[in-house]
Amino acid sequence: MPRFPRFAERSDRITGSVYEKFRARMAAAGDDLVGLHIGDAYAPPPYPLPIDATFMRTNAGFHRYCDTFGIPALRDALVTKLGEDNAIQVSSDNVLVTAGATNALSATVAALIDEGDDVMMLSPYWPFFRGMVRAAGGNVIEVPFYTRLYHEPDVFAMLDARVTPKTAAIYLNSPNNPSGKVLTRAQLEAIGRFARLNDLWLISDEAYDGMTFDGRSHISPGSLVGMFERTVSVFTFSKLFMFAGLRLGYAVAEASVVRAINKAMVHQLYGPSTIAQQMMIEPVRTRGLWSGRFVAECQSIRDRVAQALRIEAPIPEGAYYFFFPITGYLRSREYTEVIDELLDAGVSVAPGEDFGADFASWIRICFAGEATQRVLLGVERLNRILAG
Repeated sequence: MPRFPRFAERSDRITGSVYEKFRARMAAAGDDLVGLHIGDAYAPPPYPLPIDATFMRTNAGFHRYCDTFGIPALRDALVTKLGEDNAIQVSSDNVLVTAGATNALSATVAALIDEGDDVMMLSPYWPFFRGMVRAAGGNVIEVPFYTRLYHEPDVFAMLDARVTPKTAAIYLNSPNNPSGKVLTRAQLEAIGRFARLNDLWLISDEAYDGMTFDGRSHISPGSLVGMFERTVSVFTFSKLFMFAGLRLGYAVAEASVVRAINKAMVHQLYGPSTIAQQMMIEPVRTRGLWSGRFVAECQSIRDRVAQALRIEAPIPEGAYYFFFPITGYLRSREYTEVIDELLDAGVSVAPGEDFGADFASWIRICFAGEATQRVLLGVERLNRILAG
């Protein structure tokens, strides 16, 4: 069983990129190296492209394969960002650019989890990670967590009640989708202490990095003392950067862990889009000029939705979801009947059962996925069906 610091057995059975073993020597040769090794076309596409001509001129190689770890300029920009925003002091060797956080997480599971291993998933959780663990032959151990923190503050006890002899890793997500809970430094330190005592990996899904409200801070577990070596921190350009369609993200970890994740990734998709990476260099560098406005706007929308909702719901501390039970609003109706009634009324919600076994009577609503007036229209329709 690959508890920290060991990798999954499959990681030993596969190689990385075919040319990985020559990486250092090829880099040392520099521009004098004549590259006859890779199957790629040098000439740019001869057909018209819906891309600005200036961009094409200033981003040579936009159409070509790139380093499977990511293009240097983006990785360097992310190194600076991680130090400034996340207090994670790294080099580019610690950064792996991926095709979204989904790819980063699936490749991480492939690198760290073997068949039969248990993974503790703090719930409610992002549903696709459960499928990734199962696809790798692992077992999901649900730990009811984020919504219990309001009345059960003993983090260590909650984890200790669910750990098994086969547990290899903990998966956490803060700011949390779907609950909007943001873990505090003390809570993260308790999780870290538990991981160290039990020799566990920590997989930290930080898709909503920076999206915190009311003056709260987003704290990366990998920045805590003694945690970087066992933590894989996963980020995306889909949320704060508002570019889900670009399918770009990145994983941050100790260099040997990054290499193991890269080995899995190259067998899944080889590498992420070169042009997508080139598009994100300047937004990473200039994030301070615009990201605060977006977060403030999300907080404002959150407050308007909270005021409009006639249903009792916790106020999210981050991300852009409300997550709440509707048991008290069923009025002798079945849960599925209410979901159907909502659809008939012209509003869709995410059913809670997908976020963990304890949430079959909950729903999640997103307050950033439509224009604000449309969101408020949806809330009005939801109120009509649930609150009468």
